[in-house]
Amino acid sequence: MSETIQQDEIKQKSMLRLIFTHEDGGVLIGKNGRHITKLKETTSASWFVSRSSDGADRLVVLRGSIEELSNAVFALAQHLGEQADQSRLSESSTQFPTLRFLFPTKCIGSILGLGGANIAKIRADLDVSWLHVFHDAIPFSSERIVEVSGSEASLQAVTSWLLQTTMPELVDLQQTSTVYCPTKNGLRQMQLQERQRASCDQHSRHTSSSVVQFDKERLSRKRSHSSLEVDSYRPTAVHRDADRKRPRRSSDNSNTRSTKHHSPSTRPERYVHSPRHSYTDSNRHVSTEQQEKLVVPDSIAGRLIGRSGNHLSSLKERSGAQIELSPRVPNMQDRVVTVSGRPSQVSSACKLIRDSIRSFEDLET
Repeated sequence: MSETIQQDEIKQKSMLRLIFTHEDGGVLIGKNGRHITKLKETTSASWFVSRSSDGADRLVVLRGSIEELSNAVFALAQHLGEQADQSRLSESSTQFPTLRFLFPTKCIGSILGLGGANIAKIRADLDVSWLHVFHDAIPFSSERIVEVSGSEASLQAVTSWLLQTTMPELVDLQQTSTVYCPTKNGLRQMQLQERQRASCDQHSRHTSSSVVQFDKERLSRKRSHSSLEVDSYRPTAVHRDADRKRPRRSSDNSNTRSTKHHSPSTRPERYVHSPRHSYTDSNRHVSTEQQEKLVVPDSIAGRLIGRSGNHLSSLKERSGAQIELSPRVPNMQDRVVTVSGRPSQVSSACKLIRDSIRSFEDLET
């Protein structure tokens, strides 16, 4: 039964998203689309390459079964390796081609495993030279980068493993999560932040190890110079019994025992007026309002609004959420859509906006 379910997942249509810099995207497409046309002809997967203007990143979206997607990644890695030999790509200094996949943040836990055990296992079993998951999600999205470097066969195997590990949740999360819209030098900024974070983590680990070593040396010196022999103290039976139960004394009578009972009027002032210690019903009212922001290309924002705002009004009526677009800024390729309302309304509005953007992109292609 489990084998039948696994075969159904392999045959199920999936979507795989990859991100490239503006320069590498141009080499991937080739002159007059020659390279991308060859990849489409030699593979059975569906290919889509986003348009790039003013140095924005390129997105490559592949659709098909797991087997079709892994074969498409094999052909893509082979093409990148050929271009790297000609010293055209920005990553030509590396021995193997590097691919960067985009996965929803909720899928990252399945990829990493407990304590990152899956990463170490895949590196050893599939002969991958580099496998790294970015720590933070891409700004204004809920996607994180999974960076893989290796031979064509190892990249093909890693792609198949990634899809099988995240299925079938991947299909649903890709429909509901906030995807990354390409921006100028967005990938390079994420790489710079990741390198800075790695260097900071390495420095903090070195500092903490130095502090621990210093504390150990200081403690050993203190013990060696101590004449009180504090470490020789051991609790006796009397002490252990005293910790458990103390003998009753005559002074413990209820008549002589003094207890303090604070009435509400005599309580300390900091407990009466502090909102942290006030147990009124007003603290139980929690706001259920939710807000989410989406980044859309400026070229699509006009269609999203519609003539006289008809399309945007329709989205508001169908979802029940408030939808607002940021004003147009000169020399900016993107605009921010702010969606607010109850969680169900925000989720419905985001789905309608993403479906509209996909339909607009399909019309352009």
